[in-house]
Amino acid sequence: MRSLSLLLTGAAAAMLAGCIHVKHTDPVAPQISGTVTRAGLPVPGVHVQLVEAFDDAGAPLPDAEKDEVVTDGQGHFTVGPLYRKAKRVDLHTVPWGLRLSADDKTWHAGWLSDPAMLGVVPKAPVSAMCDLAVDSKTSAIAGDLQVMGKGPCILQLIEKTKK
Repeated sequence: MRSLSLLLTGAAAAMLAGCIHVKHTDPVAPQISGTVTRAGLPVPGVHVQLVEAFDDAGAPLPDAEKDEVVTDGQGHFTVGPLYRKAKRVDLHTVPWGLRLSADDKTWHAGWLSDPAMLGVVPKAPVSAMCDLAVDSKTSAIAGDLQVMGKGPCILQLIEKTKK
């Protein structure tokens, strides 16, 4: 009986210690894989930055989570996802987006979600087709709640193939 009591006490202590050290995070931007082109031709060396939140002028907030990659020789990239330990905004707004830069100094909107629209951060990976020859267009990421955005990138959920 004493060994059972010690075993249960040890298990309870381990569970409690596990709860104390677990870091809870909220997704603030999905993983995005895509291609950057100009009029159908791949563009290598483009900096692609996924940013958690922007100000009204379209610049990243000073403490926003970010992830940045550079497109490969075929214009391909994969960036994100982003997580935040503390909640910044109402969980039903989605102020994240993509920025693109040819020189890592001058940034342009790739796809900025509409912060006034309600939505959720997609849990599934998202694909992006970015055409630098296009100024801007509106697109939506379909899901339980659509996420609307604008820019030269078209975003959509990557559908998993059924086996």
